[in-house]
Amino acid sequence: MEFLAVVTVLIVIQVWGHGAVIQRDDWVDSTYRRLQAVKDHRWRLAILILLPVVAVILVDGLLTGVLFGLPLLLFYIAVLLYALGRGDFTSELDLYVAAWQRGDLESAYEHACQLEDFDGSASMHNAAELHEQVRRAIFYEGFERWFVVVFWFVLLGPAAALLYRLCKIMDSRIGSDASEQSLLDQMVFYIEWLPARSLALTFAIVGDFERGIQAVAPVAVDASPAGEVLHATGSAVLSGDIGAAISEQQFTEQAEAELRSAQKILSRSVFCWLVFLALLQLM
Repeated sequence: MEFLAVVTVLIVIQVWGHGAVIQRDDWVDSTYRRLQAVKDHRWRLAILILLPVVAVILVDGLLTGVLFGLPLLLFYIAVLLYALGRGDFTSELDLYVAAWQRGDLESAYEHACQLEDFDGSASMHNAAELHEQVRRAIFYEGFERWFVVVFWFVLLGPAAALLYRLCKIMDSRIGSDASEQSLLDQMVFYIEWLPARSLALTFAIVGDFERGIQAVAPVAVDASPAGEVLHATGSAVLSGDIGAAISEQQFTEQAEAELRSAQKILSRSVFCWLVFLALLQLM
């Protein structure tokens, strides 16, 4: 059932480009505002995040075995679509690359700010620094939009996928409450720890295995955040390094090619895991 849901959602994303039709988060904001009266931040987050997760678990149990599993499949598809990352990643990257090709670093920087995990402190006037931060953001974006969601969806079910997305939604919205921010950061870190290492290992399998293993080995069991692990491994398995003594035009072209290669590594990793899941279904 989970594999069929994953394949269906992948097809839907290929057609639509994103899941914006079902990804409405207004209820999260309105519910959070209503919960401001709850003084303990742990209770606020428990009500906002864990109650929907428990509801998904209950619906999952109620629909099991009903009408040959069709309602359950549709429910899985809906939850998985909602749990995926927000926005149109491919379009944003295309807009960034178009601005990059024109040499418009200011416009490229604005589009880069739409990418998850992009370090806004990067200088919009330093092409090398901007490129490095965007490359890092691309690896993490592909991870948080798709891989970590599907990883927990297949392993623990739709409730786990929803738990991650709600944590990410709240983590991106809370700015003033340090206690809530710290708790959410910890939750996201622990949820991402194992999937990040799994995807990093996949990078090595679908890319340069020797360089990939050398990059992932030092961070395999430490407390490095997902972004650092994926950037270190992903950068290592790219087809080639950008030379230092090259012209501005050559740097622009090589940097663009590197970003496209990063996209291909992510796509091959998705295919690799789909094959792995298909083999599990046959066992």
